[in-house]
Amino acid sequence: MRLVLGVDGGQTRTLAVIADEVGNLLGFGIGGPANHIHEPGGIERVQRSLTDAIHGAFHNAGLPYSRCAAACLGMTGSSAAMEAICTPLVPAEQILFGHDTRIAFYSVTFGSPGVVVIGGTGSVAYGVNSRGDQALVGGWGYLMGDEGSGYWIALKALNACCRAADGILPPTLLQPLILSRLELENLKQLHTLLYSGKLSRPDIAALSEVVGAAAAQGDAVAQKILHEAGRELALLAATAIRRLGMEKQEVLVGTVGGVFRAGRSILRPFRTAIKRTAPYACVTSAHLPAAVGAVLIALEAIGVPPTESLVHRLKQSLKKRNLLKS
Repeated sequence: MRLVLGVDGGQTRTLAVIADEVGNLLGFGIGGPANHIHEPGGIERVQRSLTDAIHGAFHNAGLPYSRCAAACLGMTGSSAAMEAICTPLVPAEQILFGHDTRIAFYSVTFGSPGVVVIGGTGSVAYGVNSRGDQALVGGWGYLMGDEGSGYWIALKALNACCRAADGILPPTLLQPLILSRLELENLKQLHTLLYSGKLSRPDIAALSEVVGAAAAQGDAVAQKILHEAGRELALLAATAIRRLGMEKQEVLVGTVGGVFRAGRSILRPFRTAIKRTAPYACVTSAHLPAAVGAVLIALEAIGVPPTESLVHRLKQSLKKRNLLKS
């Protein structure tokens, strides 16, 4: 039985999955973040994260470390430099390398036409139409873009806390909730923590969860931030839809990433904005983890198409491991 490997290398963590050619998921492994290789220590971090994830998957599967028939790597910030760093570490006869958007796309559409929007630490949209044309929108990183992302939401929230403390904005639940999350007493301590560099970008982006909690409790400032984030993420998707000429047809729009866990506060403005461009759009969440989307691509590479029965078996494997809701 041939084996394939799927890897989702994100800004928060790296996940590797081993599967056989009939769709049984055999093992999972987790590593650290795999991003920003041009930062000091970035190359070593990616190498360590990828190695930990792959070795962990083999160990979890109870298999000896050996070569797979094919591997698909979806890495944030995909580039020729990233490919050169990762390829020697992957035990596979055939290696498919690309951006994390493509594996997220497969986790939603299984390769059929549509658009996926990632709202995680960063933000990006990717789509493919029936002719095979592709569109990538966003993904410019935290300095040049990432509107609507977890990091963007967190910065908006931190700014709102400061403006509320100054009396520019009304009081907000964001301040006590963020301070409690970080086990701090006041904004001065938070200021010191942030500017000392002791919080990583994923750490800061994780504060977007607090914004969701505040919005759920009726905080108007948090609700406004999430409303803006929903519109920004919709703008990415709508632009991809227009570029692919799918405005007047039924189009599947998938949502991937922790930002969308805020629920209605972000999904309602997201859906509303999407419908203005694509009235027949169907918004849905991902059906599979992105790493399993990578497994689908690797299976395609060895001649195993993403049939309904194959996808069903993958879902059943996830359910057995309590990794997919029934």
